[in-house]
Amino acid sequence: MYVYSMENSKTEKQLIFEKIAVAVAFSPRIEAILAQARELQKTIGSRLIFIHIGEHSLQQEQYLTHLLHRFELDSPQNKIIWDKGEPVEAILDICQREQVDLLVAGALEKESILKYVMGSVARKLIRKVKCSMLMLTEPSIKPNGFKNLVVEGTDHPKTENTMSVAISLAKAYKANVVNIIQESDPSKLAIIRSDELLEHEVDKHKDEIQKEEDEKLEEILRCSDCGDLQLIIKRIEGKPGYVISQFARVNSADLLVLNSPDRKMNILDRVFPHDIEHALADLPCNLLIVNPKQDEEDTLIQ
Repeated sequence: MYVYSMENSKTEKQLIFEKIAVAVAFSPRIEAILAQARELQKTIGSRLIFIHIGEHSLQQEQYLTHLLHRFELDSPQNKIIWDKGEPVEAILDICQREQVDLLVAGALEKESILKYVMGSVARKLIRKVKCSMLMLTEPSIKPNGFKNLVVEGTDHPKTENTMSVAISLAKAYKANVVNIIQESDPSKLAIIRSDELLEHEVDKHKDEIQKEEDEKLEEILRCSDCGDLQLIIKRIEGKPGYVISQFARVNSADLLVLNSPDRKMNILDRVFPHDIEHALADLPCNLLIVNPKQDEEDTLIQ
């Protein structure tokens, strides 16, 4: 573990979510979801779109209008979209049509095995959505913001964008600490050992790989405007996705920030988990999946 000094950091334009969509369901948690949306708007300055898929009655319209007024969300810059159809596909279509940067939805921390495999609406969305997505596990009528963030710092083309978004959010929310976790996959070490290297050669090669990853991460941080944030960088060995989720749980994080998956996931990914599935199976806290814009993602993964 080490604490990164930001004395020599450069300044770049802060990344924000300009347009945020909020999936609204008439559930007992609707007020808490709207309170979180209000906090996001006040903190980031985003435009909000409230999406409801399903029945649209006069009573529901009046109730939602009342709630938006109560939470000071009835600004002309915000709007409501009512639609029908299969919830996941309808929300995905709206997000794409409205060029949404961030989709916000509520989610249970843990679902039953059957419901998890079949997929709840929120989890289905996070596997398919092309914009970033924030899953709120415990939305509060009186939000306290995101003060303790855990961020993926793995060696990946998407990490720089993810880190920039996480740092921007942490600064906006005046976070106390940002833990950046580098996960060391034991399977990579097994591949190194299988190359008929001597034990001391394996250790040397491992150190070289870790040094290269550290240098890449430090370069990302040098190019970010981190201000007075306290950044703590840790390397943890274990299954990617699992160890960072456990770290977030043990350290009582209120936001876990991960790269978006590189490909579409299906039911086999939930039986043989993709990295992100470890977090989705048992959410340790609020989860933000950072998805680059489509043209940026195409460039990153080439």
